[in-house]
Amino acid sequence: MNYTIVDVFAEAPFGGNPLAVVRDAARLDTKAMQDIAREMNLSETTFVTAVAGDRATVRIFTPHEEMPFAGHPTLGTAWVLSGGKRPFTLALRAGDVPVRFADGVAWMTPPSATFGSGVPTGLAAEVIGLGEGNLDTSIAPCYVTCGPKFLLIGVKALAALKRVRVEREALGALSPGAYPFTVCRETYSQDADFAARMHFFDGAGMREDPATGSACAAFAAYLRSQGVAGKFIVEQGFEIARPARIYLRVGAPNEVGGRVRPVAEGRLL
Repeated sequence: MNYTIVDVFAEAPFGGNPLAVVRDAARLDTKAMQDIAREMNLSETTFVTAVAGDRATVRIFTPHEEMPFAGHPTLGTAWVLSGGKRPFTLALRAGDVPVRFADGVAWMTPPSATFGSGVPTGLAAEVIGLGEGNLDTSIAPCYVTCGPKFLLIGVKALAALKRVRVEREALGALSPGAYPFTVCRETYSQDADFAARMHFFDGAGMREDPATGSACAAFAAYLRSQGVAGKFIVEQGFEIARPARIYLRVGAPNEVGGRVRPVAEGRLL
């Protein structure tokens, strides 16, 4: 089986979030897919089990579990299958996700997000290791699920975002399976609108995600719920030397986009 490694939400190679895409994977069982994903040891590895025209059935695995939906695997897999030249629909565990390409950017229409309860600002601040005075109260902490479940937290300043630290013990106070997605209106680049960080437990320890398309889809749904519409750029991954740019179109429907950069090709023996 051939595989391709791409960087997604990357303006240049070795930025954004890396992804391995394994093609012709129909004969693999779930255990084999999980073993290969663990071997790749990237945020996610996708397995293409069927292709018919401009539609493919795809499964997404982290090194430790299968995911119903994730953003950068969806965009990266569609790019690998289409060469970034034509629309493609991925049939995922979470449902069909269409992907289109325009001006070098891959755009997906994510699954509908669902909103959970709000979270006290004191608890939200504690989870990310900051004092409550650092929070941006215009972004009320709340749970939003778009595939994975996220706790959206706003902070006032880029300096505060850089100081975010998440300990595994702090996650015990959150809704089961939720991880903090911290956003800030101060950015690294003048043309960006938000900077963000996302931390998660990968089964062995806490990790930081270079670029989280599903979290940005959840954030787009939150913005729309607040009556906000338009085009936005979210920066992520700068703190871990994997700079990423995630493009949002907040409207009807919401779209999440990014550039895909090929890095490597190989063959599974």
